[in-house]
Amino acid sequence: MQRKIELLTATILLLLIFWNIQDHVFFWDTIQLGAKHALYFFNTNFHSLILPSSIDSGHPPLLGLFLALGWKLFGQSLVVSHWLMFPFVWGIMYLLFRLGDVFIGKELAFFMVLIGMIDPVLAGQSILISPDLILVFGFLLGWDGILQNKKGLLIIAAILLACTSTRGMMVVVVLFLVDILENRMAGRPLSLPVLFKISLTYVPAGLLAFSFLLYHYLQTGWIGYHADSPWAPGFEKVNLRGFFKNVMVLGWRLLDFGRLILWGVLIVFFIKKWPFWKSLDPAQKRVGGMFLSSLLLLSITFLIYSKLQGHRYLLPVFISFNFVFMVWIKSIVQTKKKQVLIYLLALGAYIFGNTWIYPDKISQGWDSTLAHWPYYEQRGNMLEYLEKADIELYEIGTAFPEIGPLHFKDLSGDLSEMKEQDLSKDSYILYSNIMNDFSDEQIDTLRNHWKVLKKFENKGIKVILYGKEK
Repeated sequence: MQRKIELLTATILLLLIFWNIQDHVFFWDTIQLGAKHALYFFNTNFHSLILPSSIDSGHPPLLGLFLALGWKLFGQSLVVSHWLMFPFVWGIMYLLFRLGDVFIGKELAFFMVLIGMIDPVLAGQSILISPDLILVFGFLLGWDGILQNKKGLLIIAAILLACTSTRGMMVVVVLFLVDILENRMAGRPLSLPVLFKISLTYVPAGLLAFSFLLYHYLQTGWIGYHADSPWAPGFEKVNLRGFFKNVMVLGWRLLDFGRLILWGVLIVFFIKKWPFWKSLDPAQKRVGGMFLSSLLLLSITFLIYSKLQGHRYLLPVFISFNFVFMVWIKSIVQTKKKQVLIYLLALGAYIFGNTWIYPDKISQGWDSTLAHWPYYEQRGNMLEYLEKADIELYEIGTAFPEIGPLHFKDLSGDLSEMKEQDLSKDSYILYSNIMNDFSDEQIDTLRNHWKVLKKFENKGIKVILYGKEK
């Protein structure tokens, strides 16, 4: 009965959240991975699986296909787009319940859901129309399949991941490594026959991934990216100095948005239980194995390429870290009262982390925190002001994510657009602190030499229209 009440409560909360976000525009990378992909398939009636080169980032376009099909059935709108994501978010929540039961018991599993869902990176993605929601669902479904020894669930999860993105394909490898660990913990020797048997579960996903990549190569001549791709600069290999810089950024990501407090609590207990690795129970080893496997695999591209350091790229790492935190606290702390107090501290840290806003000159992962939520209202207010002030969008310079036709963000059919900013030529500049592409010098120039024509601000989110001084 307790579980039914908890599940109902969580479902009602999700429904209320989706009701409040259903008119939010496509934001950040979802403009391309969601809206542009889906519009192409919708407008061409699914004529080709291969996207135009201008929007093809080399991933299997599952989200775009899914949205376009949903629009064909229910109509093309933001409301439909958001509610199409609801089953995946609800599924993530449900799987957190199930895995919480396995790792920390039914009495405390609700904390696994609360902490997992309010984790700023997952929470930030959960209010978007994002392919990473499908990836997280597939990741948790696969982990659940491994722990329950349900090969059917694992096959479905692996296929879903392989069809979501190239990063999803990497997560399939993470699950494979964890599956090997699970077999080892069950006392099975890592012989070739055992490894072969484990591998069979992943063959359908592997064949699908290989087929897509081969088909894409035959149609386009490239896999992942090509020299003329808009994303090619992000795939530039870094030198040794760049590698160590990325290591520091990785450390920042692992501590960001309140996670520093959770790490601090764990380190205190590590010191008290030193050497802590000599007394790990099976649950601690399982979640630790998932964390290390996901960190090892997903940090490869993070470290060796120049611009692939987004928080969302590490979602399985963050999720498995939450399991590490909760399971290890449950194992180390003996009384339930103290366990609950520490879980409440972690929950408070993440709630606080969702309010973190860095100074304007520090780039922030805006799609990975609820802190960006007020932007939708401020953006709408600014567009209303521009219309009343009779200022045409083509007169305004701005930065990502506001460059390009409005239709790619709001599905309104309005093709009017703002252009990429050029302070030497533009008469108007639309600036917001959610835009990471204004340089420090440009921010200083706007503040010191341009006139503020209109400013909307709420909870740290600013949208400012600047006019050039005469």
